[in-house]
Amino acid sequence: MPRSTIAILTTCAAVMLNAGALAQQAQPVLELPPETPRQPKAEPQQESTGYPDTPKKKLHAKRDLRNQQAPQLKVERWLNGVPNRQGKTVLIDFWATWCGPCRALIPELEEWHHKYKDDLVIIGISNEPPNRVQEFMKTTKMSYAVCVDTKQTTSKAIGIEGIPHVLVISSDNIVRWQGFPMGEDRLTEAKLKQIIEADKAARAAKKAGNKPAQPAKPAQPAAKPQAQQPEPEKDRK
Repeated sequence: MPRSTIAILTTCAAVMLNAGALAQQAQPVLELPPETPRQPKAEPQQESTGYPDTPKKKLHAKRDLRNQQAPQLKVERWLNGVPNRQGKTVLIDFWATWCGPCRALIPELEEWHHKYKDDLVIIGISNEPPNRVQEFMKTTKMSYAVCVDTKQTTSKAIGIEGIPHVLVISSDNIVRWQGFPMGEDRLTEAKLKQIIEADKAARAAKKAGNKPAQPAKPAQPAAKPQAQQPEPEKDRK
């Protein structure tokens, strides 16, 4: 190869190397900001609505539906009339005639049914045959709505593991209380009334197009000596 050609190629290579070096110098150096420690995700602030708190407790059910949409109530047969649930708070009691705590709860449900009949609908749902429940109702007064669902459709949707199991649902179909009504978070009349009043206030505010008013919380009754709490009966499959 002629020396002139070698000199030209050497000059071109040098120019290309210099150009690459200049281009590399011209590129800005990107520096990442120092990593900041991750802040724990803030829990969403639940707006005060006047409904009872939802404490941690054993629900005796696989699904915690509190502050969530209630499942659709599946009924095979109503035994004493179909209740009108429109615009009312609904209490659903999953029970059975053979269950001791269930039978103990019935007089209290009966009392609430009469006392809050304008604002509350109580529904007792059993998975037993209709004739068995009807025979039981001949000797036990149950003026509130009673129905049967032998397939346990709603019970299985909740994953109920022991009875009685109660859901208290506001008129917007949100579960405001759930669990074993005689347990650590006992379903007292004061708590039930608090749900009813909060539900009424929310409906009135919605009708007026305003923010829901905060109903006054009921005064806390004086503490009573702690008695041994009954256990829920295991639901028979």
